[in-house]
Amino acid sequence: MKNKIFSLFVILLASLVVSACSSSEGASGEKEKAGDTIDIRLSGQSPDDHPSTQALYKFAKQVKEKTEGRINVKVYPANQLGDYTTVYKEIGRGTLDMALISLPGELDDRLRLNFVPYLVKDYKDIDSVIGTDSYVFNKLQEVNNEQGVQLLGFHANGFGGIGTTKEMTNLLDLGEDKGLLLRVPPDDVFRQPMVDIGFRTVTIPYADLYTSLQTGAADGWSGGEASLNYLGYRDVIKYYYQTNDFFNADALIINKSLLDGLNEEDRKLIEELSKEMMAESIETSESYDKEYMEKLKEEGITVVEFSEEEVNKLAEYVRENTWPKLKERLGDDIIDELLKE
Repeated sequence: MKNKIFSLFVILLASLVVSACSSSEGASGEKEKAGDTIDIRLSGQSPDDHPSTQALYKFAKQVKEKTEGRINVKVYPANQLGDYTTVYKEIGRGTLDMALISLPGELDDRLRLNFVPYLVKDYKDIDSVIGTDSYVFNKLQEVNNEQGVQLLGFHANGFGGIGTTKEMTNLLDLGEDKGLLLRVPPDDVFRQPMVDIGFRTVTIPYADLYTSLQTGAADGWSGGEASLNYLGYRDVIKYYYQTNDFFNADALIINKSLLDGLNEEDRKLIEELSKEMMAESIETSESYDKEYMEKLKEEGITVVEFSEEEVNKLAEYVRENTWPKLKERLGDDIIDELLKE
């Protein structure tokens, strides 16, 4: 009798497992069926009040409204679901759905492509250089697809600059020693252009950057836009140089199987709203750059801006001297293609 009861229990358990699997088929690559309700977890890395997080809330609201509640997107800001590297891996596996994060070059050097120095020189260049029809976007799409990830677009955060505790008078004397020890992120895409321009560099964990600037372990740092210099370091820096050496943009990504499993209408909706988010972010970040440069000035920090001609001088020097050195990390084909542009 006990064996019969046990057998019936096993059969019942198996049927429940099959039922559970079939109810989640939409997220594992099966086509979405009419009337299906889909819950999507969207991870963000910025604080709740940051413009990129507010853009995610708007995106989630639009998706829900336009699908009449069939697709529910829940936003988890401020790395609640893990740091960007962890989140990226989870999206590739399908255990997370979407994210707006930095692409992790730690997993594949080519994922740093959008951070190549002077890839984008000003706001007029953004759409043609990293928009959805660009070489950069399509190459990144190819690399992301290898990881089971689909790139939907970018959210613009602003152009990078250099914050320092000491004055620098010879920035445009390219290749000459600047007399400053600059903290750079631990990646050649960020380090090499600063070395070529003439800085001595040091790699310090980002968490220790404030103390390093305060104690003189570093004279300045690169890797942040005006807003980051204001929000994090206005008490320790005395100068900010708007060099536009890189363009900071987070990637909006989704598990590829999940996107492919949506019906055509829902897939197009997600893609179109993603493009709208990117377009709006470009306008927001441009005004944000200007706003925070003014705030830096109000704090008594000297802000140095450069003319278009001067930015072009920096860009041409870095493209000629730095880009070939990045071939080992990014591949000959990528750098050769960028040099053609």
